[in-house]
Amino acid sequence: MKTYILFAGFLLFAAAGCGGETETETVAGQRDALSAGWSLRPDDPEEKSAAMRFVQHADGVEAKQGPNACLWHPDLRAAGDYRLSADVTHLDSGIHPHGAGLTFGGNDVHGTSQSYTYFLVRGDRNFLIKTRGGDNTEDVINWTEHDAVAPEDDKGVTKNRLSIEVRGDDVRFFVNGTEVHRSKRKELHTDGRIGLRLVHDLHVKFGELVVEKL
Repeated sequence: MKTYILFAGFLLFAAAGCGGETETETVAGQRDALSAGWSLRPDDPEEKSAAMRFVQHADGVEAKQGPNACLWHPDLRAAGDYRLSADVTHLDSGIHPHGAGLTFGGNDVHGTSQSYTYFLVRGDRNFLIKTRGGDNTEDVINWTEHDAVAPEDDKGVTKNRLSIEVRGDDVRFFVNGTEVHRSKRKELHTDGRIGLRLVHDLHVKFGELVVEKL
C-alpha cells in the first residue's frame, strides 16, 4: 500500500470571483493560488457578490466566505482502489450549520458536463452524500444525523476526520473511523479529480488530503 499526501507545506491566498476571474497576491514570498493551480467552481455561474478566501498552511487549507463551491487542483486525482482522508474543521458556520467536506471522481469539473461525488459533514452531527452530473445533483443519502459526527462546541467549532474507501464493488464512507454509509461503486463517480467542497458563508479548515492506494 502506498500513501500520498497530496497537499501540504505551501501558503496560498486568493480572493476568487466566479466567471474565471481570480485576484491573487503573494503572502510571505510563497506561491499564490494561480501559481499553485487551484481553481474555484461555484455552483451558480452567475454568482458575483461573494469572494472566497483561502490560505494554505503547512497542515492544510483554510477557506473563508464565498458561495457554494468546489476547489479543484489539476494534480489531485485518484482512481482504482484507494482511500481518501482529511480532517475537516468548522471554525464558523454562521447563523446555522453548513456542510463542508471532500469531492472525488471529478471529471470535466469546469465544463458543462461536470461530474463528481461529494461527502459533507456539518456541526449538528449530520452528514450528506450526493452525486453531480451537469447541473443536476442526486442524493445518495440526504442530511442524516449520526453519533460519529462530532458536534460544534459553544464557539461553533468542530473537527471531523472524513475517509472514503473505494475498494472492489463498494464505496465506504467513514467519519472519525466509524462507517456511516456504504454504496456500490457503480452508483457513484469514483475515478477522477479529488478536491474540496463547502457551503456558502462558511469558515472551515481542511487538513492534509491523503490518498492511500489499496
